[in-house]
Order: sequence, then structure tokens, then C-alpha cells
Amino acid sequence: MIPTDDKFDRPGNVLLLNSFYLQTVGDELIRRYQKRDETIEKWIASDKARDNQIASARLTKEPYCRHCNKTGLRIIDKSLMRRKENNDVNATEEVLFMLRCPHCDKNSAFWEDGNTWEPKPTLCPKCNTEMQHTIASTKKAITFTYTCPACKHSYKDKIDLSNKIEKPDPDYEKDRIHYCLLDEEFRKHLFEIKRCFEGLAEIGRDIREQEDNKHIYDAMKEMKKPKIAELAPLLSPVLEKAGYVEFNLDKPEMGRDVYVGFSCLDNKSDREDYESRKTLKKLVENALSNTNWRLMSDGISYRLGYLNGRVKAFEGEEALKELVIRNKNLTAKQKDNLPKSKKFVDSMIASDGSEIVF
Repeated sequence: MIPTDDKFDRPGNVLLLNSFYLQTVGDELIRRYQKRDETIEKWIASDKARDNQIASARLTKEPYCRHCNKTGLRIIDKSLMRRKENNDVNATEEVLFMLRCPHCDKNSAFWEDGNTWEPKPTLCPKCNTEMQHTIASTKKAITFTYTCPACKHSYKDKIDLSNKIEKPDPDYEKDRIHYCLLDEEFRKHLFEIKRCFEGLAEIGRDIREQEDNKHIYDAMKEMKKPKIAELAPLLSPVLEKAGYVEFNLDKPEMGRDVYVGFSCLDNKSDREDYESRKTLKKLVENALSNTNWRLMSDGISYRLGYLNGRVKAFEGEEALKELVIRNKNLTAKQKDNLPKSKKFVDSMIASDGSEIVF
């Protein structure tokens, strides 16, 4: 727990201690606590699979004793091991059979496919020569004595067979409560610290992102955002000047996005279908270029001088940001005013997957 002495009462010191604890211990505790059920299930499934693999393993052929070359060996143990020639740590474990010969009372080891297990040679740590060994067994221990035939270096390894009762850890229950997060109050405190720092980190990322893309956010602020009622006064004068009259707006379509249909008449009798649609499209796009409205991709329809189309409103920070990125005219002025260190954003990816290059 966090110390409560007077010298730790200052908010800055407490924040620093919480940060240090969370980074060194707490974050790993939380991660393990959140994944404990999933991890235990994986362990159980893995153990069951290993047990089944051992239980179902069968020798493919009758082995011969490596020492007296006779048959009739009896299985005394089965275990999972990786073959020494396979250096891949992720290689599948295979079943190794340990068999005892009833004739010479010596043991031999075979893989499930019948191949003999070849023990890895023990090399002398001084001259790298393969060492010889002898085994001495008692009821309490097995002692291996290794001797180098070249430099005569020797040492012993001992396996203790005595049934020593391990002393219980006096701190077991205390450590279990702490490191397994069984203390509900401490667990809530730790999660609260994590949420606090995640929130601070998110705020920091947002601030950094806004600083790095200041030209985009400045353009978003300068962008005009006319209401639906302001579309007619914005578009009608421009279109009338170009010979498009009786401009009208349809009833808005309100859903996840807002769409507004519009219509007008072409007052120029000498303007053909294609030219009329192309001219109107360009006029509408130019009139809306500095706003959050855009002409829909289905374009302008024309019939006997009657034209109609739809415009869409972009709302919300992310939608406006994408709109600004797509519009070079909106960002050019702000980007030119940035320090050279900030002019590092050369391109971004739009929501449709296309790349917008500045």
C-alpha cells in the first residue's frame, strides 16, 4: 500500500509514488488478475492434453535391450520431451518411454516411433572433452561422478531422495492476499490508479495530437457551419448570377447524417445537358468549399432544364477533421504559418482508405 506518512501527503509526491508502484508492480498484478480465469483454463487444457498424449502413446515396434539385445522389456515410465536434434523451443514434445530389461536389469529409453533415445553427452567445462560418469545409489540419494579422461577434471552431482518436509512459508497468506489481489479495497485502489493514469495518458495524447496538427484544428475553427435555413441565401445568389433560377430546398433527411435535396431551373436555353450539370456542380462545390456542407457523390440530375441534387452536412470533430484534411484550401494558410518543426504531417489516410497528401 502507499505510505501515509506526513512527508508523502503532498499531491505531487503521492502521484509520483503511485506512478512508480503501478509501473513496477501494480500494472503486472492487474494484468494477471484480469486474465487469471483465462490463464487457468489454458493451463488446465494444456495439462489435460499432455496427460492424454502420454496415456494414449504406444510403441510402434518391439524394442531390443540396448545392453543385452534381448526382448521382453517392461515400461517403467513415460514422459514428454523434445528431441535433442530439434533446437526449436516451440517444437512439439514427444513421448519418451523408459523400459527395464528383465534379463540384465538395465534401463533403455525409446521414442514412440521406436528410435533409441541418445543422451546428450556431458562435456568437460575445462577442455570440452566428453566426460565419463559412474552412478552410486543409496536409499537417500543418487550420486553421479563425472571424470574427464583427458584432463582428469571431476565433479559430482547428487539427487536427494529423502522425504524432507518443506517448511511452510510464513508470509504465504500475506503475500497471497497482496499479490493475488484478494484484498478488495487494495484491488479497487489499484484499478483506480490505473484508470487515472490511463486518463492522463489519453489527455496527453490528445494535447500532443492537437499541437502537432494545429493547422488542422485552426482550419476547423475557421470553417463556416451554416444552418439549413442559411443554405438558400448562400447558394441562391450565386446560382442566379449563372442563370439558374427558382432555387428550392427539399425537406431535410434526418438520420445518422443530415441530407438536404435542392432543385433549380436552367434559364439559359442554349446550355446543353452536360454543360448545365457540370456548371451547376462546380458552382455548388465552390460555394460550399469553406463550409461543412458537401455535394453528394451522386452529383446533379438533369431533365428538360430541371436540375436537382443533394448536399450532406459533416458534424462532429472527426468528420470535420477529415473534411479539412481533404480540403487543401482550408489548411494551406494555417500550415504555412506553422514552425518548420511542426510541418511533418505529409499525408493522412481518409476513412475510405484513400491517401490525402498535403
